[in-house]
This record gives sequence, C-alpha cells and structure tokens, in this order.
Amino acid sequence: MDKKEILDKNKKQNRNNLDEREQRVYSTSFGLGAVVVGVLCLIFSIYKALHHQMFYEFASIITAYLCTTFLYQFKNLKKSYYLIAGILTGIAAILTALLFFMVYA
Repeated sequence: MDKKEILDKNKKQNRNNLDEREQRVYSTSFGLGAVVVGVLCLIFSIYKALHHQMFYEFASIITAYLCTTFLYQFKNLKKSYYLIAGILTGIAAILTALLFFMVYA
C-alpha cells in the first residue's frame, strides 16, 4: 500500500469521527450551554424566591445535570470523589423532583 491508499482508507474509516479540534469544540459548547442553563435556573429561582414561590424544578434540573456530569467523570477517570458527588447530587435531584411533584400535585 502506498501513502495515498493508506490516507484514503483512514479517511473512509474515520469519516464520522471527530478530529481532536472538533472534539474540543464539541465539548466546550456543551460546557458553555450548561453554564447558560445554570445561570438561567439561578435567575428564575431567585425571582421565584423573591415572590415567595417554590423553585424545586430549577434545583432538580441543576442537580440532575451535576449528577450526570459527576458520574460520567467517575466512569472515565475512576476518582472516588466524582462517585460520591454523583450520588449526593443524584439524591438531591430525586428529592427536589419529589418535592416539586408534591407541592404542585
């Protein structure tokens, strides 16, 4: 096989895969999106708290996001504090979701 054949074969195999730069951009975009969602949830929670309303739904969204993030990090990095954080935020997400449904039922 010559160099051109090897490159063509590699391109065909990796057509749907992202290169390193694309992976970084993809990851960063999700991180920025999460920050925006977090800020909006915080703003809406403060607004509802100032108007003496419950805001469990926003706490549930944030804690569920954090739980997923921590558990994914634990799966890939195998550091126990990510597992502990994932379990704790998972419990918080479940409790805030239950509180939401109990209050608004």
